[in-house]
Amino acid sequence: MTFDIEKMNKLPPEARFFDTNVIWYFPNRWVVRWLYPLPVTPIQVTFASLVFGLIAVGCYMVESSAGLIWGGLFLYGKIFLDNVDGNLARVRGETSRMGRFLDSLTDFIICFLVYLVLASRLVSETGDSWYWFLGGFALLSCLLHSSHFVFYLVNYTSMVGSYLFNRADESVSEEDEEAHKKGELSTLVYYLQRGHVLLYGWQDKSIEYFDKVSRRLAFGRNYEQSSGGDWYADKAFLTLISPLCLCTNNVLVALFSIVGEVELGFLYVVVIGNTYLLGLQVWKILKAREGPVSQM
Repeated sequence: MTFDIEKMNKLPPEARFFDTNVIWYFPNRWVVRWLYPLPVTPIQVTFASLVFGLIAVGCYMVESSAGLIWGGLFLYGKIFLDNVDGNLARVRGETSRMGRFLDSLTDFIICFLVYLVLASRLVSETGDSWYWFLGGFALLSCLLHSSHFVFYLVNYTSMVGSYLFNRADESVSEEDEEAHKKGELSTLVYYLQRGHVLLYGWQDKSIEYFDKVSRRLAFGRNYEQSSGGDWYADKAFLTLISPLCLCTNNVLVALFSIVGEVELGFLYVVVIGNTYLLGLQVWKILKAREGPVSQM
């Protein structure tokens, strides 16, 4: 097959918006082009990203400035490979539910370990147990920011009929149970999905409720009768919330750790990130009250 870089995109040209995460990923097209003819699978790239993440965690456990620098570099490597695996899968036409769940579970494991080790390091260096709270709140904020972006992105991609391997609600449905019993859904994918729901389900439900409240504030009591297309197809809003993606939060943590300011990285995620998210949601509500959503 001929390499077609257009297939890397989740959306058709007319439906695309500017995703700020490309700032961190700009070299990936060359890496994907290099990997395309090689006998390397997207799943193998996902496992490589897991290895990079675990090495980052190991480096962060070394109490020296070199440990922070190497930890930040390997964490960025994990984040970069995390983007390469999906792009390679799309270019080859090998996207799957298994890849989707492996990717998200890898993200959670590394994110949890990185924030845990960095918080532990701050407590050890300063003797101040407050950093446990800061690290925990930063992790919670990071996960909710990501779920917020993914919720609106998946609703949008579902509307335009592209990249349907993600669902806004990943709960195990009756159809999933039936497919598993019939052997149409593999046991591995079935339990990966259950693991995903265990780790991310509370986040998805929280953002779903947050969106419901937002729509009610925007459209009043009859919000359920409002056009979902207007609400979820706002490209300007999708562009503005794209920095809330998991990768951007973790890239910032990696950068702050490289310069030896881990606590500032945590504070950035907690204070700036949450203020930015809430500000954008208020703006979206006020914009919807004024009239139809404008397209970017």
